[in-house]
Amino acid sequence: MFRGMSIDYSHVWAWWGTNQPAFADFAQGGGVLTVNVAAGAQPDFNVSGQTRCLAHGDFDPRVGFNLVTWPAQNGVWVSLMVGGTPFNVYRVSWQFEPSEAYGAYLPPAGTTVSATGTTGTLRLTREGDIFTAYYRSGDSWVPIISGTGPTGDVPLTLGVFNISGAATFAGPVTVAFDNFHVFADRIVCP
Repeated sequence: MFRGMSIDYSHVWAWWGTNQPAFADFAQGGGVLTVNVAAGAQPDFNVSGQTRCLAHGDFDPRVGFNLVTWPAQNGVWVSLMVGGTPFNVYRVSWQFEPSEAYGAYLPPAGTTVSATGTTGTLRLTREGDIFTAYYRSGDSWVPIISGTGPTGDVPLTLGVFNISGAATFAGPVTVAFDNFHVFADRIVCP
């Protein structure tokens, strides 16, 4: 999905952006999309992109990540989410136990499990109205949590962000996304 040398705004991404362009940037190249957040970024930064096309019916999006620069307890989330909703699966480093965690929030419930390593894959499926969040461990998908959610056509969002009310930012961080795929009953494009 990140094969070109620049972000494809005409066919794939409705937008990619940051609320702090002086401290957070992103670039595509070499098969990855790399997000850089400088140590001087202010709390509540957000660097994210949303798909132009919508997933219809049952879907199964997945994205790989590499935590290239990832200090301990940095207060940053790497997330795959249903655009415009809080439904998401993530990898986080924060000041709580476990300080390195995979997690998911499928309203009204959320949970985290301990994480290790600097590479991984996130997955968020929908079958009917049942969402399930996963992370990959070796050759297996490990479910984090399941819950009910919206059934309409939805965009998907990749993001790197901080929520200051939940964790203090302690960067810099660099995250590389790769192998973003969406399997769905149907993909609806404008």
